Amino acid sequence: MKDPSLAVQAAVFAALTASAPLATAFGTEPRIYDRVPVDAAGRVIAAFPYVAIGEDQVTSEADACHDASSIFVTVHVWSRKVGKVEAKTIMAAVCLALDVKLTVAGFGVIGVSVESGPQHLTDVDGLTSHSVVTFRYRLAPAA
Repeated sequence: MKDPSLAVQAAVFAALTASAPLATAFGTEPRIYDRVPVDAAGRVIAAFPYVAIGEDQVTSEADACHDASSIFVTVHVWSRKVGKVEAKTIMAAVCLALDVKLTVAGFGVIGVSVESGPQHLTDVDGLTSHSVVTFRYRLAPAA
């Protein structure tokens, strides 16, 4: 099985940074990270709101005729505005940008679906809204 995770991460980042609805939801240039900036003590120093490309998992769907796989990609939205409106607005823009057949270098996208979410949470600090969604991309290596 050819591992699509790096190519999918690049495609997800490209789709998010190119998203006009996401830029509008932010009101400024979107802050999109695969590793959120932290200080020496491990405290987040990224300005809110921001989007974090989170965990991913690749599973093989190969058979005797096809070398296919699925990758599950989790995306997080973090906001400190009162209430969940900002986080939900940004998450809606994330879903618009990613619930499509992305262009993935070296792979053809067979299908895409929302595996779970969006889910909207209040962080344990009581100040931060956190929205999370997981997408499933089914892929096959390009011929």
